[in-house]
Amino acid sequence: MTFAYHYAQGGVFSSIGHTMKQRAGSESGRLRALRRAFDNALRLKGIPAEKLKWYRLWVRRFHRFLPEKPLPVRKPDDIALFLRNLDTDLNLAPWQREQASEALRVLYAVVLACPWAREWPPSPDVPSGNTRERRIVPGSASSPPRPREREGAGGALERLRSELRVRHYAFRTEKTYLHWVGRFLAWRRGRPVDEEIAAAVRSFLEDLAIRGKVASGTQRQALNAVAFYLHKVEGVPMGDLGDFTYARSSRRLPVVLSRPEVERLLSALPSSLSLPGGLLYGSGLRLMETLRLRVKDLDFELSQILVRDGKGKKDRVTILPDRYRSALEDHLEIVREIHEQDLKRGFGSSTFWPSLERKYPRAPQQWPWQFVFPSTRLTVDPATMTARRHHLHHTALQRGVTEAAARAGIDKCVTCHTLRHSFATHLL
Repeated sequence: MTFAYHYAQGGVFSSIGHTMKQRAGSESGRLRALRRAFDNALRLKGIPAEKLKWYRLWVRRFHRFLPEKPLPVRKPDDIALFLRNLDTDLNLAPWQREQASEALRVLYAVVLACPWAREWPPSPDVPSGNTRERRIVPGSASSPPRPREREGAGGALERLRSELRVRHYAFRTEKTYLHWVGRFLAWRRGRPVDEEIAAAVRSFLEDLAIRGKVASGTQRQALNAVAFYLHKVEGVPMGDLGDFTYARSSRRLPVVLSRPEVERLLSALPSSLSLPGGLLYGSGLRLMETLRLRVKDLDFELSQILVRDGKGKKDRVTILPDRYRSALEDHLEIVREIHEQDLKRGFGSSTFWPSLERKYPRAPQQWPWQFVFPSTRLTVDPATMTARRHHLHHTALQRGVTEAAARAGIDKCVTCHTLRHSFATHLL
């Protein structure tokens, strides 16, 4: 059964739990009609109502993957690149990738009734007369070298991943670079074949600033990712970008809480987050520095905390506040019990550095190397593909601090880093 297709350009299904600013007039109606058609198609396939939100999530994620390109005009190449990009995300299970593919199949084959979507997954389009090969016309100047596009975006991203891991880049940096290079390769497919690399990069960055309205830091992040890919992976000089439109950067003063406000905020934190939240302020730690603390990093005798691999890969020593000494000791007893239970079940390893684990293979299971704030469940380590216990997820602490500020009646934009700024200010 095929549904009539209605589309509001630039729109995408509204998020569960969040309200979306409604478009004026008929656009809002067309957007609702598209969502109803998509939901009806999923129900006819027998998808339970409680799982519809996950299929909508994949469509939203595909929309954000190429926000400058409306959904109806996207081609098989765009879908293939998106699915390849999902294959590079080690946090996704195979069934999640299949769910994403099925969501796009329903959208394009059933709701939008695209002829090319009848066979799934669709074959990438290769227009006749333009195979994207580098062409050199006799008697003319050779065109500038281009990345190996015939290999496909998936192969390019895999080579980028290998290069990042050889250089021991952080896992979060790897995910960020893969995202921006994938965006750049997808965006470049619609450009002229003989376009110079510098001009393509400049146009891509300007498009992010003008149409994407990204922040200056985001634009520079994309530039760093593309520059690394071209120089380290493809061995192609990027050239001089010249003058191009930078996203506007602003210099803002940090938000600082008063001492009474800090007391109210820490008191409003839930018990499970009171210790990590207290160390953000009491020790002046950054968010990930707090969550990555291991048992051996706490020195109760010297009342200090050793921060490993901080910003800039630097180690430093900070204070361990007396206020949380006894609470930390009680907390570590609970963590030790969890660790012993994991060992009895055949697990007990924490996520670890692969190179260090080769040198000390038993270290991940030893007590000093366990996280001070472990996750409540085991996870699959993307480096070893084994079940291990990671640290508490950063979003849990971020959300806890934000909600605690609201409960405490603090009318400021409070984040985890606000506590670090407050720590430094109160030391003056």
